[in-house]
Amino acid sequence: MAAHLPDLAVPEWPRLEAYVAGPDGAPWVTFVPGIGNDAMFWERQASELSATHRVLRFEPWGCGASEAPPADLRIEGVAEGIVALWDALAIERSSVVGLGFGGSTALTLALDHPDRVEKVVACCCRARQPDDRRDFWRDRQAIARRDGLEGLGEVTVERWLGDDFRAAHPEVEQRLTAGFRRSSVDGYVAYVGAFVAMDLTARLASLSTPTLLVAAEHDHGGGPVASMRQLAAALPTAQLRVVAGSGHIVNHEAPDEVAALLAAFLG
Repeated sequence: MAAHLPDLAVPEWPRLEAYVAGPDGAPWVTFVPGIGNDAMFWERQASELSATHRVLRFEPWGCGASEAPPADLRIEGVAEGIVALWDALAIERSSVVGLGFGGSTALTLALDHPDRVEKVVACCCRARQPDDRRDFWRDRQAIARRDGLEGLGEVTVERWLGDDFRAAHPEVEQRLTAGFRRSSVDGYVAYVGAFVAMDLTARLASLSTPTLLVAAEHDHGGGPVASMRQLAAALPTAQLRVVAGSGHIVNHEAPDEVAALLAAFLG
C-alpha cells in the first residue's frame, strides 16, 4: 500500500500531496498526472511496478490536498514543482512516466534536469499544441470558469475513451470522470494555460535521456500516431511503440500492454 504524505513540505512551490510505495533502496519511478487526472490515474501500473521500484504518485496542484497552483503557470514551473518534491523526499534520480500533458511534462523534466531523470516514458503527447487546437483549449478554460467541471468532466472522458470501450467498461469511465471532477477550476484552468503555451520543439534534439514514446492507434487528439512519429524522429534517444486498438487513455484501454512496456523499458 502506498504511504500517504499529506504534510510534506515543498519549499518555494505550492505543496503537493504525495504517495510513495515500493521497497526502500529500489530505483525511483515518478508518475505524472495530466490535465484532469489525479494521483489514481496511474494506480494500476504504479501498483505493479512497486514490486521492483520505489514509486511516487502525487495530486496535481488544485486537486485533493495539494495547494493551488502558482500564478501564470507554465510547463517549466510544473517540472520545477516536481523537482522540489523530489528534493523534499531526497530523491536524487527518478524515471518519469506521463500521458498527455503528463508526457510533455516528463520530457520537460528530462530537458531541464537531465541529471535528475533516469528514463522517460511519454505516452500520447505532444511537444507543442497545434495552432488549430489552441482555441479548443481556450474554450475549455472558458467553460470551466463559467460552469465548473461537472459537465466538462463527462464530455472530456467521452473524448478520451473509444465508444466500444466505454460501453464495455463503464466503471473506467466513471473512475476517470470522478478523478477529473476532483480538480479545482483554478487548477484545471492553470494547467490548460500551461498546455497551450508550451513549445519544446526547438529543444528536442538536445534530449539525452533514454526515452520510450507510447502512441495509441485511435488517439486522434492528444498525441496522434503521426505526431508521435514526428516526435520520435526529433528525439535522438527515443524509441516508439504503437498500441493497437486503443484510444488516447492507453494505460486504461490497454493496461496490460502498457504495464509490459513499462516493465521492459524501466527494467
